[in-house]
Amino acid sequence: MKLKSFLTLGMCGFLTGCGGMQIDDFANSSPEFIPQKYFNGPMTAYGMVKDRDGKIIRRFKGKLVGSWDKNGVGTLDEQFVYDDGEKQTRVWTLTPTGKKTFRGTAGDIVGEAQMIAKGNTVMIDYTMRVPYNDSTIDINVRDWLHLQEDGVILNHSKMKKFGFEVGELVITIIKDFPPHKTN
Repeated sequence: MKLKSFLTLGMCGFLTGCGGMQIDDFANSSPEFIPQKYFNGPMTAYGMVKDRDGKIIRRFKGKLVGSWDKNGVGTLDEQFVYDDGEKQTRVWTLTPTGKKTFRGTAGDIVGEAQMIAKGNTVMIDYTMRVPYNDSTIDINVRDWLHLQEDGVILNHSKMKKFGFEVGELVITIIKDFPPHKTN
């Protein structure tokens, strides 16, 4: 009897563990995240990279600048500086594929990213090519960006290889507002 209960409990845990967070979970949340509005102009990002054990292995700061052309295609220019001095640039091109869906491309992205906005959340799925030893490896990434009431974005990302989690990103993005003029 104990073995049967253990197996049943284990199977329930396995099945519920596979469900995970879905973009539809945020359909009615606010404030509404409209990528064309938020990713327009300068932003500052602060983040950290964690290994598969949750240990922080890198920290970084980023300057981001977004813009959109008359056809609705967006550019998000990201300039990162890591705590070890390494600099990294990524320039996203975001092409609308629907009302709140986009196709994203960038130099270190394999193929195309799929981006969906619902409620206060944007989810982006992509494969990133990253340096590894004297070569590169492809890592699957799922970004979750949650817009808060004060305009701050909380971003958490899972990085996987062969279906196994190999790392995590945690990022806070703050919209840069023009300085207030004093008289």
